[in-house]
Formats: sequence, C-alpha cells, structure tokens
Amino acid sequence: LRLLEAEQQHLTRHHLRAIDLYDASIQSAKKSGFIHEQGLACEKAGFYFIGENNKEKALEYFKQARECYEGWGSSMKVDFILTKLDSLNGQQLLR
Repeated sequence: LRLLEAEQQHLTRHHLRAIDLYDASIQSAKKSGFIHEQGLACEKAGFYFIGENNKEKALEYFKQARECYEGWGSSMKVDFILTKLDSLNGQQLLR
C-alpha cells in the first residue's frame, strides 16, 4: 500500500512525501521478509530519483534493488536494472 501511495505522491509532485513513502515501503517489505517487494520498492525509488536528475541517489536504490532481486533469485530483474542503467548512463555502473 505504501508503494502505491508513494507513486501517487510522485505523480502529484509531492516529492518529500513520496520519498518518505518509498522508504516506508522498503522498510515494511524488509521487516515482513518480502524481498521481492522490497526490490520493487527500491527499483521504483531509483526510477523516481532518475526522474529528479539525482543519479547518485538513484544508484543507491538500484543497488539495493539489485541485491534484493539477487537474493530472490530473479536474474531477469537484475539484468533489467543493469540494462536500464547502462542505457541511461552510457556506462556500466553496477556490474
């Protein structure tokens, strides 16, 4: 639910609230042991920060997403994140 709220706040340009909700979503999923949902929340937060032209912060979240997806065993999601970042940055940042 928090992830959906974060996305809604992002779309309505309530940036500080969106960031808080992304982080709350990540922590809630982590606490509950839902590593795939934690990865998704990190991924969405990463894309949020790409949209805000904050690549440094985006990389932090994408690294967390990659770790979650690796722990979950989803090489396809790991590859997706790495490919997306490579295309955005023109270099291999997370490999």
